[in-house]
Amino acid sequence: MEPPTSVEKPLDSENFLSFLNERHPGNRIGYRLHEQTPLRAGAVPPDAAAAGIDPTATEKLADAYRDRPGVYVHKRPVTEEGWEPQDWTFYIVPLEDGFDLLWVVETKEKGLNEFYSAQQCFRMSGKTNAEWRRKVAETPAFSEYDLWAETEKEGREKASLSWVRRNGKWEATPPIPTRLVFRTPLGLKLEAEKSEPHVDVLQILDPNHEGRYEADVDSGLTTRTNLEGTWVCGLYWERTTHLSNHHPADCLHASVNLGPVPPQGKRAIRGRIYWMEGAKEDLYALWKKEFPGE
Repeated sequence: MEPPTSVEKPLDSENFLSFLNERHPGNRIGYRLHEQTPLRAGAVPPDAAAAGIDPTATEKLADAYRDRPGVYVHKRPVTEEGWEPQDWTFYIVPLEDGFDLLWVVETKEKGLNEFYSAQQCFRMSGKTNAEWRRKVAETPAFSEYDLWAETEKEGREKASLSWVRRNGKWEATPPIPTRLVFRTPLGLKLEAEKSEPHVDVLQILDPNHEGRYEADVDSGLTTRTNLEGTWVCGLYWERTTHLSNHHPADCLHASVNLGPVPPQGKRAIRGRIYWMEGAKEDLYALWKKEFPGE
């Protein structure tokens, strides 16, 4: 039987995708493949061995995803100012409960530093958001801005739909529009090893909007729920350094470390989108089964 989930390219741009789920109609989740500039620290490795990459294993993993039924393959050259030229290929496999993801990074003449963290935007814009954003994402079930507009009108207290894992349990993020940033254990290492200590991490992640750090989190797993807590929509990437929330697109962000990669090298990174009926604990149990080492 065909899974209920599917992928679309909503704009004439290689940087945006949309996800749909027949079991949760009226909701379109958006994805922006990168924003701003990368967080960098450390040296560029001279070869695959120094980077800790097994090229044969990387190719086998990419081949395995490429051969899976229903896989959607999306290629995204990265040529923008502030980035080392590289090619990204995303393998997106629709599942009963979301999507299985593989992100293959291929470098050119220059490699990537030990830390080279790229920010992904997982969009749950609702009906109250800007019209152009709604072409990519219109997700009223998980939209905090829709919920807050309604509660403000009714004079009720704001509630959070966004959750992170901290000290072994789910914790809600504060229900405020300020951009909130959370460091994972890998993100703490990145910030401790910055080759340029004066660099403002919050500024690099988003120079245009106010932001602040919240307490550090256990991993890169994050989710939104609907108000009733009966549907979850979560995101996870291996090698996540930072999570953030409450950007103007009503989104969750994951900053993923692509490095280290040598010149003319290749790295594959696994990820997952969870979109299913159930509670946060159901999502967490599934994640632990799929990523037992995290």
